[in-house]
Amino acid sequence: MSALLEVIGLPDLKNFQGLYKQNWPKFCQEYYCLDNFIEFLKKQPEIKHLQAYTLNIKQARDDALFVIVDRYQLFVGSLNNTNGLVRKALDLLDWSTGLKCSSVPFRHIDALDSIVESKKLDIVFRDPTDLFYMKAADALKLRVEPPAGFTLRSLSVADAPLVNEEWPNHHLGSLFFIERQIRMCVSVGLYQKDSQELVAWCIRLQGGYLGALQVKDSHKRRGFGSVVTREISYRLAEQGHDVMALVGHLNKPSSGMFSKLGFKVIDQCLWLRTKPTKGEFTWPGGE
Repeated sequence: MSALLEVIGLPDLKNFQGLYKQNWPKFCQEYYCLDNFIEFLKKQPEIKHLQAYTLNIKQARDDALFVIVDRYQLFVGSLNNTNGLVRKALDLLDWSTGLKCSSVPFRHIDALDSIVESKKLDIVFRDPTDLFYMKAADALKLRVEPPAGFTLRSLSVADAPLVNEEWPNHHLGSLFFIERQIRMCVSVGLYQKDSQELVAWCIRLQGGYLGALQVKDSHKRRGFGSVVTREISYRLAEQGHDVMALVGHLNKPSSGMFSKLGFKVIDQCLWLRTKPTKGEFTWPGGE
């Protein structure tokens, strides 16, 4: 019998997550990716356009193999990258609407590239990133007082349009994504006290890493990016989480900031976006 995709739910994801604790932090990408989606499903069990799969064979479950399709984003993980099962799972997915393969661990890139080649998928971008990592015990030391005249607090959904507009990666449907991340995940904003203007921010993204880190042009070169990074890292560490961030190879300022704060590069991850194969696809209602 050939392997087929099998839908999995919250109990399976929790079981898989436990398996990724071995050889820590080798599989921290998979562990924290699952951590976020587990929390999503706890808070909103009927969340739309989110589906998790494994293969319907014992080896796939032993390997904690998962493929999560969240709207147009794809996340994949497995303890084993040598038996061809990751490639098999990816081959069985529907690629017709185009997928943004997000924070794919380096060990699974050969499987992904093989699928792109065999299906003759057109690529929008292919961006490697460095995985910066810090243990929770160290992140607890990062807490910082806000600069004079400013205050630190969690973002609100009302901030989402600004965050989305300033985000270099914003695209059709990304406002919905930013709003959901603010509702569901840890975030930090730096606000001017007198005007309540939001000037810098950072959000924990689905893969469990820090993202959408941004400082308004009018407030750059004042160390505010470091301030919000330190605060969100502290907040995650307070919850017992180690902290991860993905930085593009050419982004020297961000790499320098994370290194200065004490983060270490422990792996690489890939971002790859494929074009729809049957014409442009738009999510209903901007979702």
